[in-house]
Amino acid sequence: MLKGPGKKLLGSTEMIAGTLRDAICNGEISPGAALKQDEIAADFDVSHTPVREALKILVSEGLATLHHNRGCFVADLSSTVARELMEFRALIEPRLAGWALDYLTEYDIEQARRVITKIDTAQLASERLRLATEFHTLIYQRANRPFFLEQVSRARNNLNRYWVLAWRERSFPTVTQTEHEQMLTLCVRKDRAGLVDLIERHIIASGNVVLTYLQTLEAREND
Repeated sequence: MLKGPGKKLLGSTEMIAGTLRDAICNGEISPGAALKQDEIAADFDVSHTPVREALKILVSEGLATLHHNRGCFVADLSSTVARELMEFRALIEPRLAGWALDYLTEYDIEQARRVITKIDTAQLASERLRLATEFHTLIYQRANRPFFLEQVSRARNNLNRYWVLAWRERSFPTVTQTEHEQMLTLCVRKDRAGLVDLIERHIIASGNVVLTYLQTLEAREND
């Protein structure tokens, strides 16, 4: 499933889950695809036990679903789920940024600037999304709220696979990069109200791109 000819991967439960997660989120494994324990165990040269545990992790994150007597499958795409994930992010991420603001260092700001530069030169949608996640995490991590950050990471991972599909049909929105730069300016100014407001609007606007894309697909399927 995930290896080239003659190659085997080795790994623990967490590594298996991480590899599968990345493949699902970047579109390498399609929505609805079967996650077959035999194939995955062969790919990683492990027994079925760590594979079963890895699949449980993906199910808990909403990236996979278990069907009785049928096995485990990559979760289908849904505008309903995408809307809820967007709303969750819009509620939590501005709060994380507000908590983090007073603790951001010059090094954090410089690192975030470097990530913005990398986004400008990245060619693949999956790479731009990974870097955008890194950018936001650089800000939020100073909030010292590991539980909140973990839940946001799960929501972003789930949404990333929607964005990969949507952005294959359009370029990375210029306004997204502009808003990243504006966020950094607000961080430097310690403008908490402005930062919180911008991040909320940023999340909703990017989420609406995905919602429009999915709703169009769903309308075609229902015709």
